[in-house]
Amino acid sequence: MCSPSRIPAERLEQFLEQVGELNPDAIKFDGFDAAIIGCGNQFTKDAILIYDEMLMVDILIEQGMTVDEAWEYLSFNTWGAWLGESTPIVMRSGIDC
Repeated sequence: MCSPSRIPAERLEQFLEQVGELNPDAIKFDGFDAAIIGCGNQFTKDAILIYDEMLMVDILIEQGMTVDEAWEYLSFNTWGAWLGESTPIVMRSGIDC
């Protein structure tokens, strides 16, 4: 499965500042900055961060987890969490490569 382009590291800080201006309460998943692919919002809602799920898995694999461990960790600790209206979106790409 292909993942969308991540935000270049040299632009990430500026991007996060812009999101913070749109929504000071926007939540960021610690340790997963490299998986941020953008921000979005629904009508009348504040902007929230969007993460790519495969990039999140890749980050944990690079830290030494197996694929199964990464999926289990993220499923239990991150993807299933509701942290309020500013909870980030985790996107699954529908693009096959």
